[in-house]
Amino acid sequence: MTRISPDGPAPGPAPAILEAAHERLRQLGARVTQPRLCILACLIGSDEALTHQAVIDRLPEQGETIDRVTVYRVLDWLVEQGVAQKRAGNDRVFRFTLVEHEAARAQEHRQHSHFHCTRCDRTFCLDDASIPAPPAAPRVPSGFAIEHVELTVNGVCAECGKRTPAAH
Repeated sequence: MTRISPDGPAPGPAPAILEAAHERLRQLGARVTQPRLCILACLIGSDEALTHQAVIDRLPEQGETIDRVTVYRVLDWLVEQGVAQKRAGNDRVFRFTLVEHEAARAQEHRQHSHFHCTRCDRTFCLDDASIPAPPAAPRVPSGFAIEHVELTVNGVCAECGKRTPAAH
């Protein structure tokens, strides 16, 4: 999920993020290689789940020397190590996120609304204060138990809206 921010995305990983990635790899007892360090730093520094291509796009200059296959292998290795999660999106493209980011998101996202862009397939968290009171939970069959109710508004995000006008 991407939080809507007026500042836009941050540039490449900050030194503190690179240090956190380095420490995390050392804690795993794994070799600290440049591809592992850069790719893990991308996941640490992102507030959204990233596709393989999004990771490549966010790699710093040395990303040009990290080939696509290595990015796939490192992402899958991070999943095997229990550091990252791999999930298929509605578009059937895999997205990767840190396990702790996913756990925090699950807690934080229990009761609030989202905006889903039907063009780029990104989902944004909405400030609940900007949404009218959510509808009451629907009636469910006997024996069912509602855990939470979600509201997702579908449409076109501002970035996609700038690219091409909507077709009618």
